[in-house]
Amino acid sequence: MWQFFVRRNVMDRATWDGPLPPMTRLLPAFLLFVLSPVGHATEVPLGPGPHRDLQIQAEPDTVFQVTLGKGNPHFWTTVVPASYQVDQQTVFALEYFAPVGLDAVVLRYRVSDGSMAVAESRPLPLSETWQPLAFDLSGLDPRPAAGHPEMRFHLELRGGTGTRIGFRRMMLREAKAEEKRLATNRELVRTSREAEGAVILSDLRSPFAEHIETVQVGEREITLTGKATAPMKLIGIPPECRSDAASRKQAVAEAAPEASGHFVLKVPRIEPSGLRDRALWRWRLCDATGHWTSAARWPSHWDPGVARPLPRLSAPHQKGLGGIPSLSRPDHEIFDLGIRHATMNVVIQTLIRDTPATGWTPWLFEGRTFFLNEKLLQSHDRTLRLLTSREIIVSVILLVGNGRDAAGKPHSLLTHPEADARGVYSMPNLTGEDPARLYGAALHLLAERWSRIDGSCGRVSNWILHNEIDQGATWTNMGAQPLARYLETYLRSARLMYHTARLFDPGARVFISLTHHWTQKSSGSGTYVVRDLLDLFAEMARAEGDFEWGVAYHPYPKDLRNPDAWKDPGLSDDFNTPYITPKNIAVLPAYLAQPAFLYQGTPRAILLSEQGFNTPTLSPEDQLRQVAGLIYVFRQIRPLKTIEAFQMHRYQDMPLQEGGLRLGIVTENGDHKLGWEAYRAIGTDREDGFGKIVDDLMKQEKP
Repeated sequence: MWQFFVRRNVMDRATWDGPLPPMTRLLPAFLLFVLSPVGHATEVPLGPGPHRDLQIQAEPDTVFQVTLGKGNPHFWTTVVPASYQVDQQTVFALEYFAPVGLDAVVLRYRVSDGSMAVAESRPLPLSETWQPLAFDLSGLDPRPAAGHPEMRFHLELRGGTGTRIGFRRMMLREAKAEEKRLATNRELVRTSREAEGAVILSDLRSPFAEHIETVQVGEREITLTGKATAPMKLIGIPPECRSDAASRKQAVAEAAPEASGHFVLKVPRIEPSGLRDRALWRWRLCDATGHWTSAARWPSHWDPGVARPLPRLSAPHQKGLGGIPSLSRPDHEIFDLGIRHATMNVVIQTLIRDTPATGWTPWLFEGRTFFLNEKLLQSHDRTLRLLTSREIIVSVILLVGNGRDAAGKPHSLLTHPEADARGVYSMPNLTGEDPARLYGAALHLLAERWSRIDGSCGRVSNWILHNEIDQGATWTNMGAQPLARYLETYLRSARLMYHTARLFDPGARVFISLTHHWTQKSSGSGTYVVRDLLDLFAEMARAEGDFEWGVAYHPYPKDLRNPDAWKDPGLSDDFNTPYITPKNIAVLPAYLAQPAFLYQGTPRAILLSEQGFNTPTLSPEDQLRQVAGLIYVFRQIRPLKTIEAFQMHRYQDMPLQEGGLRLGIVTENGDHKLGWEAYRAIGTDREDGFGKIVDDLMKQEKP
């Protein structure tokens, strides 16, 4: 499912596989002239260069036709001439002809360290005449590496296989007056978002005289306790509102403290006018003038009869599998591996919607009618039943689609309105009541269905929100955001999942999904430093009442193509390491065991929910290197008790979808690799036999 090569090799390293001759060998002489550096500063013409998963055909008048293939179609430009002036030519422009449009065109550029960063993304609406397309390059950070001997731009084309598009007049040029105006508007938006982020942090860190101590959810009532120095208004804050920006006009109740300052309040759990469940709301105190006098507080306790009497699950070992395929029979070969953990991907829009559609079943929730994809829900149920019947602990990766029409408009109300088209997935839309109620309905549907006492639909114990949020631009897109504003929305999403799940399963938990970066930020815009993100997330959670969250980490080797994780260069065993990989994985549980991260005195739980070891080829030597990586990582994690699971990515190779990577232990043709037998052996008395082979290999190949 995850396009790893595209994500971390094409995007970050701008490498490509196989013999790709420069396009200048394929183009006629007139186009070679066009691609040469020009003498004036206003325009720098460009042409197509190396490419992958598409075909390029040159035509007269600098036109080139592109036909998309399977995989991840993309091409680089020719090397940018030395006449390129970063501060002057701030627009990457072209014209296109597209009888069938594209979901998006994502433009990347080379930076000084040789990696590629994202500049901008644009939808490509269908057009039966030549139309302009322009990308704004002003204010990029990091800056394009003008003068670099391999300075190129990179265009990723997202559309259907076989789609044919014409391009012409591709160039770097000065911005026109209207483009400069739009760039100014974008800067105003950026400044506004930065200001909102500062307000969020200021409110989060403000000392308040009053305090809500507990919020206990009962079957019909919510009981709040706290301290106040004078009568205060109790404000209920629904999921679509930020804590600092919620309305203070209508109070739910008034807190009248006793002489000691203590107060106890009881409010109906169901909001009368909209039938909404206030078990998912925050609560806050304000004075008669409307000033906040306390921090917001989420539910902290539940009456014994609220949740179902489900035991918390545990497993005897860490071995698991990620990206579980749809299962329909109990004799599927993945059960031969002896796994006790699994992850399953769920895209919310594929299961629920707010408008009717053919084949979708009406479903009433909180006074509103939604529509369910019962066929797909039942397919997920079958898979979950088979997994739970084998005592396999399931973690669902909850994803929000970012699909768009030809004009760039999101297909679903659940997609965040500020998300860019370049994102594979989106942050959920919690900007208004309608999308928040749709999202809440989805979470209720899944949590209730997959925690039933009879196990009729299987069971989910852990909820992973969403995917690799430190690489937000690609995997949980909310547009360009300061970290505080991005995390505030993400935290509300995680809280909603947690508090919904706890209404049914008293041991349910949520997990934050992160890449193997640590203090080294991923290149390009829309990325965040993992350590900074974790620090702020923990601070924000504590400020409004801590909850049981954990970390779903993806400790791939530093280079996804190289399975020799024990050789990873440039790492350290302290908290300042740039990456956390199998080689220094102990850094993560040590960091999360610090006092600032403890939950009720206990270190945070960790799932290694997506990682694997590539076989560069299917040669016996390369397959042995994959085996070495698998044995090595289990030797590393076994002593680390807060690491509960290692969900290996993946079961079967998908080289076309994953840019040539072969992370599976079964080939795309279904043949077992050596890694299959090694993974079966891990945790059994046969593991030592593979371990000896690995020891010999590691002795021969010194780091």
